Amino acid sequence: MRIPISPSPVLCLSLAALVACAGSATAAALSLPVALRPIVFYHGMGDSAHSKGMVQLFESIRDIAPGIFIHSISLAESESDDQRAGFFGNVNNQIELVCEQLKGIEELKDGFNAVGFSQGGQFLRAYIQRCNGPPVHNLVTVGSQHGGVSDIPGCVQAEDASCRLMRTIARSGVYSGYVRDHIVQAQYYKDPKNIERYLERSIFLPDINNELAIKNSTYAKRLTSINKLVMFMFKDDLTVKPKETAWFGFEDENGEIIDLEDQDQYKQDWLGLKTMDHAGKLVFDILEGEHMQFSLEDFTGKITKPYLLEVEDGNASLEDENDHRDQRKMGHRHRKGSSRHHDRGGRHGRNKNRLAIPRILGSDAHDQIVL
Repeated sequence: MRIPISPSPVLCLSLAALVACAGSATAAALSLPVALRPIVFYHGMGDSAHSKGMVQLFESIRDIAPGIFIHSISLAESESDDQRAGFFGNVNNQIELVCEQLKGIEELKDGFNAVGFSQGGQFLRAYIQRCNGPPVHNLVTVGSQHGGVSDIPGCVQAEDASCRLMRTIARSGVYSGYVRDHIVQAQYYKDPKNIERYLERSIFLPDINNELAIKNSTYAKRLTSINKLVMFMFKDDLTVKPKETAWFGFEDENGEIIDLEDQDQYKQDWLGLKTMDHAGKLVFDILEGEHMQFSLEDFTGKITKPYLLEVEDGNASLEDENDHRDQRKMGHRHRKGSSRHHDRGGRHGRNKNRLAIPRILGSDAHDQIVL
């Protein structure tokens, strides 16, 4: 796939690698708090902790806040093994590794702000619910799959051997013993036509979403302890099905989207999301573009400044949305700019300063998975 390169300065952060870019963006200096919280990143499928794109993103933050401590979670010593771990492994074991990794970092002991890209978002939420020591202050998830996916994500790069192998194995049966224990994406797959089997066989998502018969009260206690859970959905997401999962939305057996507040998850407050919502701790926002494709300007203005550096500059668009939160139902907010019928024409021309993280690619991208 050829990623369109804008003549404007662009920073390109890729799930698989840095896409060729020209120039860089420099943020204006701000009046920052005396003590800045450290930042932890968790990359998504097909990326690695210190890929060129991730490093450039860290540098964009340090342009504003020189010397700030940034840690990027890695599940292996080498970049290639870390990337592979995004496809193959037991997520429960990986979360345990993350808990131990973060607990051992002295700079994080007093707490930190965190960003999870794609599947890294729900994995950071799992860290909070299962460990949260050191504690998370703000959690920002970007295009994550909190509500699960109704199809296994396809390959970002058609030539990605690990991704293609993952999909080949997943076709043998998402809930079969080997696949459910070894394929990362199968562990947050949720079959809308067979919820009972999902609850019985899936080893990760039903537990972390507190959907099982026996509820874990600690999960809600820990999640509600954070300052904010900020969830970004991509307006034109073609990779994640359904894209509304970024806001805990999901499909019923007829393919209709069920908003968070219409689910038992919210009504019965299994994770404390209703409590957080009423306390103003939940933020629902939209990023233009397809999955993991966004502008550096948006990342800086909507994420870095208000939630990572916690400065007033950059808060306006989010505050404007939250000011109207009591005037409309979540379902209306949910569908603002988020039609399930995507406009495929002219989308790359809408924002010249793109930070492009390639969407789902490959001839098998939308193949259905055998259950």
